[in-house]
Amino acid sequence: MDDNKIEYFINGERQFTNEKKLTVAMILENAGFKPANQYQLTRDEGEFVYTNYGEEVPLHKGERFTALFLGQTPTS
Repeated sequence: MDDNKIEYFINGERQFTNEKKLTVAMILENAGFKPANQYQLTRDEGEFVYTNYGEEVPLHKGERFTALFLGQTPTS
């Protein structure tokens, strides 16, 4: 693996980036959580909840996040 690549996880799924920081929206969208504003991102360690989608998040190897769907779920 490239030494510059940072491996991190969202909902247990492995993600990679060469960037040391990504916005909350970019973290969510890169992992397939679109549109980002329908999800909440939480850093698992310390359970920090990000509320600003434009906030830059410093990424560290092996870091873990959870994405939680905030929108309505259709019912039948």
